[in-house]
Amino acid sequence: MDIQFDNDTLLFLDEIQACGDAFTALKFLSEDFPCDIICSGSMLGVAVASSSSFPVGYVETWDMYPLTFLEFVDAMGVNPSIIDTIYQSIENNKPIPISIHEKFNQFFKDYIIIGGMPEVVQTYFQTKSYREALLIQRQIVDDYKNDMLKYAHGSERIKARECYDSIPLQLAKENKKFQYKLIKKGGNARYYESSLDWLKDSGLIIKTYRLKTPEIPLEINKEPNIFKVYMADTGLLVSQFDEAVIKAFISGNLEHFKGALYENVIAQILHSKKKDSYYFEPSQSQEIDFVIYYQGNVTPIEVKSSRNTVSTSFHNFIKTYKPSFAFKFSQKNIGENSQNVCYYPLYTLEFVLNKEKPVLLK
Repeated sequence: MDIQFDNDTLLFLDEIQACGDAFTALKFLSEDFPCDIICSGSMLGVAVASSSSFPVGYVETWDMYPLTFLEFVDAMGVNPSIIDTIYQSIENNKPIPISIHEKFNQFFKDYIIIGGMPEVVQTYFQTKSYREALLIQRQIVDDYKNDMLKYAHGSERIKARECYDSIPLQLAKENKKFQYKLIKKGGNARYYESSLDWLKDSGLIIKTYRLKTPEIPLEINKEPNIFKVYMADTGLLVSQFDEAVIKAFISGNLEHFKGALYENVIAQILHSKKKDSYYFEPSQSQEIDFVIYYQGNVTPIEVKSSRNTVSTSFHNFIKTYKPSFAFKFSQKNIGENSQNVCYYPLYTLEFVLNKEKPVLLK
């Protein structure tokens, strides 16, 4: 077959990981054909990491994430002027108009339930049915598990599924630290650690490490064996519960697991903005949900799923470490922010991150 390629041609190679020689071929395709080439595939992060013939210098890699919250509300048809109003309220440190605030609290709850998988979002937009979206979500989870059997090697196939299946149980605990013994009786890091790494490389989970001390550099100060595991898409996490639990969350009657869902969605948003996140636990009775770099500074983030925003841990952190920025996100409107302590609605995290000023080296 004679195919003519020119500068106006786009060659799209889907599921490239299914062909063992495809990565090597990219180098020759880029040299021999004057066209743009885009590749995509399932578990591509794992395939690239394990490939011995990846064409270094010929490929620019892009990580694809579930739709962010702002992309979600855009898909729901929200007028861009409303988004501008929220940005202006944040910029001017003024409460968001109450009608917008209430509407976006509901959008954020919908985002937690629906998540950001494109087909799920499209189905919900077209049907406004949580049940129809749930069917698609559960099919995606089944497809993920089938991919684990297809692309993982040897015993990792079963162990990766066992790790993935344990995540809802891990997050349901009061202490959400990942515990191998909850996967299976007698489970330990030696047996399951590589399987968790496989899930992370595949883009299915997010690992958030505990800090020994909240000081720069955070990566050096993390405790490598103590961490939480979140699902990369909160909607898929929600789909793993029975419909009674989902109904309770929709109606506002879910208390026990609600905090875990809000933590997961915050972890998801931070991850989509390429923010490495950690947590800090100075004692058994105190914990800072997330610690990130923000404008070059170590910054605590407190997540409150209810309107009760009192947090001893948050105030003690500020008193002890005196951060340049500290954020508390809850269902309340923008609060009385000081120079370094800011109170925002949960749905504004992405807005705040989008306004972050880059730190430039002199």
